[in-house]
Amino acid sequence: METHIPLIVRNVDLDDDETLEQLAIGLADFGWQETGGQVVATFFTESSDPVAAAAAAALCIRRVLPQASVERVDEQFVSLGDIAARAGLSHEAVRLWAAGKRRTTGAPFPAPRAEVGQGRTATKIWTWPEVLVWLEAHYCLDLEPDTAYLTVRQVAQLNALLQEPQKENRQGRWQPVATAGVTRTLAVVDAALEEDVASGPTVVRYAVPSGRG
Repeated sequence: METHIPLIVRNVDLDDDETLEQLAIGLADFGWQETGGQVVATFFTESSDPVAAAAAAALCIRRVLPQASVERVDEQFVSLGDIAARAGLSHEAVRLWAAGKRRTTGAPFPAPRAEVGQGRTATKIWTWPEVLVWLEAHYCLDLEPDTAYLTVRQVAQLNALLQEPQKENRQGRWQPVATAGVTRTLAVVDAALEEDVASGPTVVRYAVPSGRG
């Protein structure tokens, strides 16, 4: 099972040729796309600790692109209309699930994460990964086979790591405050970067702007 972890990255211009070259050489294992005016770098991992792996990947982005800021996990917010379109279902069916008016066994439809607007124009939004899990569990709709996303708790853990400040070690070098798992993974990332630079730009998963290649 491969875990997909979309990260919102600031200060990256996907229309800049120099930036594209840097991505191809040092960050080819990410899927890059720009949607809604923001850049999202999707990290793919089969690690048993995807939070640590993604935190290390975020540090890799910062090393290759010093101007970049990895802000947080993109939780992929969706409306009822988005859910219906992605799942190939009617808007009314999804609305009834969300309102608890369509009988299902087991857990109810995921609770909305937020509400945008006010009054009669208000729109509720959900996270796509939570909806995916519910659809598969209750209706056997496996819309993204062999794909997993971080749980709500894992998203919170990773966002906390991404927000951690830098601290200075005894040698006077700055290093991230992170878990031991992230530190171990960084050694692997550094080795991969050195190998990429030595062998030239070999693109594995690099797509701009449509997403994963």
